[in-house]
Amino acid sequence: MKRIVFILLLLPQLAFSQYRSDAFRLSNTDGVSQIKVESTFNKDTTINLEQKSITGLSLSGTTIMENSDDSYVRVTLVDQYNYEYLVYENYPLLSDKLETEFSNVALETLLLDGITPQHLQISLKNASLRLRTVNYSTDPVEKRKKGKNAFDLQKEQTRYVANKLNENLKKRNMTWRAGVTSMTEKTFAEKKDMFGGTVPELYGFDYYVGGIFVMPSNDQSIMTLNATTSNQFVAEWDWRNRHGKNWMTPVRNQHECGSCWAHSVVAVVEAFVNLYYNCLLDYDLSEQEIITCTQSGCNNGTENRAFTYIKNPGVVNEDCFPYTGTVQDCSNKCPNPDERVFIEDFVEDDYRVEDSLAAVKRALFKRPLTMAVQCWDHSMTAAGYKTISIGDVIYFGSLSKNDSVVINGTQHQGLIGRTAWLLKNSWDTTWGTGGYCYLVFDIGNASWIGYPTGAISCINYDDSDIVISDADGDGLYFWGIGPKPSHCPSWVPDEADGDDSNINYGSLDSYGNLDVLPAGITIKTPVTYASNSSTSYRLGIVNGGTLTITGTTTLTGNARIRVCEGGTLVVDGGTIQNADITMVPGSTVILRNGGKINMASGKDFDAPNGVTVNLESGEIQ
Repeated sequence: MKRIVFILLLLPQLAFSQYRSDAFRLSNTDGVSQIKVESTFNKDTTINLEQKSITGLSLSGTTIMENSDDSYVRVTLVDQYNYEYLVYENYPLLSDKLETEFSNVALETLLLDGITPQHLQISLKNASLRLRTVNYSTDPVEKRKKGKNAFDLQKEQTRYVANKLNENLKKRNMTWRAGVTSMTEKTFAEKKDMFGGTVPELYGFDYYVGGIFVMPSNDQSIMTLNATTSNQFVAEWDWRNRHGKNWMTPVRNQHECGSCWAHSVVAVVEAFVNLYYNCLLDYDLSEQEIITCTQSGCNNGTENRAFTYIKNPGVVNEDCFPYTGTVQDCSNKCPNPDERVFIEDFVEDDYRVEDSLAAVKRALFKRPLTMAVQCWDHSMTAAGYKTISIGDVIYFGSLSKNDSVVINGTQHQGLIGRTAWLLKNSWDTTWGTGGYCYLVFDIGNASWIGYPTGAISCINYDDSDIVISDADGDGLYFWGIGPKPSHCPSWVPDEADGDDSNINYGSLDSYGNLDVLPAGITIKTPVTYASNSSTSYRLGIVNGGTLTITGTTTLTGNARIRVCEGGTLVVDGGTIQNADITMVPGSTVILRNGGKINMASGKDFDAPNGVTVNLESGEIQ
C-alpha cells in the first residue's frame, strides 16, 4: 500500500519538474521502493547505501543554483566494483529557473543489470541540493526492459537534453547550439577514462555542435584586459584557410583513452610539417607511439613529455604504430617506419601574464599551438581565433542558417571584444563543427600552451624540399614558416608574402594585418582580352594560367604584367601598350600574327635565363 501511495504522490509533480519524459523515470510497474532522505546538502557529500541488488535508481528533490552562469549539481551512483553511473545532473542551461524541482529522475541508472550499490556521490558548485527521496527497483531486469535497453534509453535521454539545451540557448540568445555527438553517446564511466578519472563539469560542451561556446567565469578583470589588448590585432585568424589552403590535418578520435595531450601535440606537429615545407604533406603521425613509448599510458602523459619525445627520438607514421588507445608495449612499433619526424625544439610558455593575449596571438601567427584548458584538464589544438564584435552573425555549423544569433551590445555585452579560440578537438568529426569549436575562455585558465620551433627533419624530406611559391603572381613569395631558404632564387624578396592566394595583399605585420597592395588580378586559367581597352590592374599570370591579347590593351596607373613560373603570355595579333612586363624562369611569352609589345617609357623588356620568348610573328619595342 505504501508503494502505491508513493507513486500516486510522485506523478502529479511531473508536469512541473525537470526531465519531463518517461525516458528518465522509474515506471509504476517497476516495483519502486523509496528511502526518505529529507536533507539539504551544500557541499560535496557521500551517502552510503545498504541495498543489495537493484535494477534501477532515481532521485527526487530540489536544486538551488546560486549563479546563473557557473553552478552545477551532479549525483552519481558507485557500485561494488567502483563503477560509476550518472544519476542526476543540473546546471543553468538545463533549467528554466535557478530553483528546480525534480521527481523520480534517473539518467544512466534507469535500467541497471542487477548491481549492488555502495554509495551516492553528490558534487556541487555554487549550488545546494535538497534531496527528498532515493527511489529504487529490485524487480528483475528482464521484467523491466519492456523492449528497451540501456543504449536505447541513453539515446532518447540525449535527444531530450539536446532539445532542452537548445530551447534555453535560443531563449537566452546564446551563441552556441547542442546536438547528439560522439561525446553524448559515451557513458559517465567512459568519460571518466577520457578525463583521467574525474569528469569535469562540461556545462553542455559535450553536446556542442556549432557556434561560440562561452566558458562560465566570474573573473571580469581578465575579460576586460583581453578586450583591451585585442583591439589592434587582426579580427580573425584560421589556419584552415591561410594562403588559400587548409594546413590542418584531419580530426582524430581519442576514444575512451585520456590521450588528449598526445593528440593535441601530434596535431600541432602535423600542421607544422605542412607549413615548414610549404606543402600539404598531411602526415598522419602516431599518437600511440607517444602514449606507449613515453610510458605514460592514457592518463599520465603531458604535452611537455610528448614534445620532448618528438624532439628525440622522433615520431613515426600512423601505419607503423596504429592507434588503439590501449596500453601496449613499445616493441609493437614497426622496425622500419616509412617516415619519422623530428622537431628541433619546442617552447612551453606561461601566458598568464598581462600581455598574455598578444603573446599567444603572435605565436599563433607562426603555427598552430597546443592549448590545455585547466578546469577541464583537457588539451586541444589552437588553429585560430575570432574577435567578437557587435553585428557579428553566428551560424551554427551544419544547422539551418535560419537559426543564428546576431551579436548585440545588450545581451552580449560581456562578449564584445573577447577572443573566441578556434580549437581542433580529438573527439571525432561528429562532435562540434567537423571536430572544431570556438571557445571563449580566459588565458589564465590555460594550464599549458606550447608549440614546436626551429627546423623539421624527417626521413623523406630535407630543407631543399621547401617549396618557394608565388601562387598569386604579386612578386612576393611564400616559403612556409621558417627563415628564407638558402635555395631561394636571387629575385625573391626577403620579406615573405602574407597571403600567397591573393594578389591584393602583401606582407604580414606582427598584429596579423596584411599590407594592402594596388588592385590586381591573378590569372590561373586561360583568359583572352579581345576588345580594345585599358586596365590599371596588376596582372599576375601563374602556373596553369594563359593570358591571350587579341585586341589592344593599354596599361595605366599601377598596371603591370608579371609572368610567373608555368604562366604564359600570348600576344596574338593584338598589342600591349605602355607595357611593364616581368618574367621569371619557367615563364613563357609568345608573339604571333603580328602581335606587338610596346614597352612603357623607361621600361625594358628583360628575358632572364630560364624563360621562353617565342617570337613567331610580331615585335617588341
